[in-house]
Amino acid sequence: MIVRPFICAISYVIAKLPAGCIALLCQFWGQFFFLFFRKRRRILLSNIAHAFPEKTGIECKMIARESCNRMVELGLLAIALPYFSEKRIRRSYQLDDSVREFFREKENNDGPRIVLLSHFSQMEAMTIISLLNERAKRNEIGVIYRPFKSKELERWIRRTREKFGLKLLARGVGFFEAKEILKRNGIVVILFDQNAGDWGILASFLGRVASMTPLPDLLYKHFCCPIFMLMPQRMGVFRAKCSVEHLDLDKKNQNKSNGQNQFGGDSYCVMEAMNAWLERKLSSNDAICCDWLWVHNRWHTHDLGHNWLNLSQKRCAIDLSKIEKKIKIFIRMPNWLGDIIMAIPLVKAVRWARPDGQIVLVVRSQFVQFLEKLHLADCVLPLAKKSKKYYRQLWTYRQLNPDFLIRLVNSTTGDIETFILNAAHSFAQQFPHRKRPWFSQRIFMDFDDLQTVHQERTTQFFIREMGYLGNWDLKPLSLEIEKSNAIGLICGSQNNPAKRWPTQYWIDFIAILLERTTDYIILFGTSSDATITQEISSQFPHRVIDRAGKTNLLEFTNEIAACKLVIGNDTGGVHLANFLGIPTVVFFGPTNPDKTCPIFDAPVYVIKSPDKNNFAALTPHLVVETFVNLRLFPIC
Repeated sequence: MIVRPFICAISYVIAKLPAGCIALLCQFWGQFFFLFFRKRRRILLSNIAHAFPEKTGIECKMIARESCNRMVELGLLAIALPYFSEKRIRRSYQLDDSVREFFREKENNDGPRIVLLSHFSQMEAMTIISLLNERAKRNEIGVIYRPFKSKELERWIRRTREKFGLKLLARGVGFFEAKEILKRNGIVVILFDQNAGDWGILASFLGRVASMTPLPDLLYKHFCCPIFMLMPQRMGVFRAKCSVEHLDLDKKNQNKSNGQNQFGGDSYCVMEAMNAWLERKLSSNDAICCDWLWVHNRWHTHDLGHNWLNLSQKRCAIDLSKIEKKIKIFIRMPNWLGDIIMAIPLVKAVRWARPDGQIVLVVRSQFVQFLEKLHLADCVLPLAKKSKKYYRQLWTYRQLNPDFLIRLVNSTTGDIETFILNAAHSFAQQFPHRKRPWFSQRIFMDFDDLQTVHQERTTQFFIREMGYLGNWDLKPLSLEIEKSNAIGLICGSQNNPAKRWPTQYWIDFIAILLERTTDYIILFGTSSDATITQEISSQFPHRVIDRAGKTNLLEFTNEIAACKLVIGNDTGGVHLANFLGIPTVVFFGPTNPDKTCPIFDAPVYVIKSPDKNNFAALTPHLVVETFVNLRLFPIC
């Protein structure tokens, strides 16, 4: 009971205020909204920057601030219009010749018409057209719109909009009534946007994928009537001039309106044409651009956490393989080579699921060249170890305005990185007893015993919880490198010394290998493994080559790809060999092969220590016995 008198009082006061006061009011609340509604400000700036990448940050802010002012003006006009006198309406709002010609032609050539209207600040001017044109009064006009949640506000707005003869049709339930109006040769006005939800059709709008309503195309295909665009051009505070334009449809798509488009889906020629029309208007000048409501997150339907990776499974009016890559998807890669290798299927999946995304990998600097060579992403950004440079880099990357961030590192430092990067949407795995407050989406790893669940399985669960429905690609990478008669041995382990098989055991095992094969042996490792490999190679002056610490990651990749077999501890090098399709033998001591065994579709042989707490329990004799049982001797 209190709401209605309050709305009446506010509406009356606004209607009686002079234009200068209204302008100040719009500017005050518009700037208040821009400054203090942080999430909406980010949406505003992100939308404008994506739509017009050629504009500077200052220009984007100028448009965003003015758009906030116009948003407030739209709200004030909607509630104040019932108190506008007929004289004031005629003084403030005008119809240009195109509107008069529209109704004159409608009278001479009776038939249904569809009019499309976008979210401009003066779109309420549509409701008073019947007052300003006598011919308009003789037409039945229905407007499909989105109802307000507040019942009292909804009643007030309906009173405003139906005051001069329009008939409001609530979106979702007004479709059949709209058809009846068109059957009676009436006019249906559709207020269209780019956020039709999961049931919408994928279309390109300002270079990004949006969810569009198929309603205009459905009505057009049924009635084959002309389509018009209504443009309420703002002339000042609560002042506008309305015009209409006939929407020219693509003749090729128009001829296929009851068939399919070139992408294999239904043809949506009206959708394509109205988007193109609106793009031209927004790009024509900054005044019209500022007048559009950028604050609405019109591209967010496929940004929701549960379905943002199922883009390729939606109904589509565009060729997704040719869509512009206008959204930025940051993937913070792990810090160790083995974990990076096991994360590669996830990167492939994201790239396949979001062809509209620019994939950006953020990784430690020593892995940058390696990942660039794999061509997994559009960009690979280096990240130094924690230092002043590290934080400067993060702040620089923040300026790139990432839309999505997938975090594959489970650490407090990683969560701080997420806060600094300030992505619009951030995703992380949620483990028990681990709070991750800076992520917008936390996916709980719902497994009974995480210690026995493979890392690849948790990663796959993680990405499928984000809507991914595609294949999981575990095909090895094939490098065109000539194979050699070499056996690669990886005797160290950079991130965990406990995973190293004893040095003397390696010496004993190599001695047996050299007796049973004519191949030569190459010892691989990092510079921290050089002490171990030097001790081993000193025992074998012939047929054993020590390459530990003498190669960078790219050289290591090429040399290990030439090996016929790789044997090593549970470390990054054996995961790399497996990724390259090389038959691999892995020695497991304290680590669990059920959790960290190599995952790609290449031969992998696991040899576990009888005592996981004592790697020395795996003797060379047991290893040789296992080799015999696996028929790895003679090695060929």
